[in-house]
Amino acid sequence: MTLSDFKDWQSHPITKAFFIAVSNKIEGLKQELSYQAGETPRFDSMKVGAIQALRDLNDADFLEETQA
Repeated sequence: MTLSDFKDWQSHPITKAFFIAVSNKIEGLKQELSYQAGETPRFDSMKVGAIQALRDLNDADFLEETQA
C-alpha cells in the first residue's frame, strides 16, 4: 500500500462513516455505563472491554502497520 492509497482510503466516505460509527458506539456504551453501572458487573466488564477495543481500533496507526 502506498501513501497515496492510504490517503485515498482514509478520505473515502465509507471509511469516514465507519470511524464516526465507532466513535458513536463508544459514546453510547459510556452513556449506558453511566446509567447502569453496578447493576450487572459482568455486563459492565463487557462494555468496558468493548470500549477499549473500539478505542484501540480508532487509535490504530494503519499506515505504520502496512509499511512493516
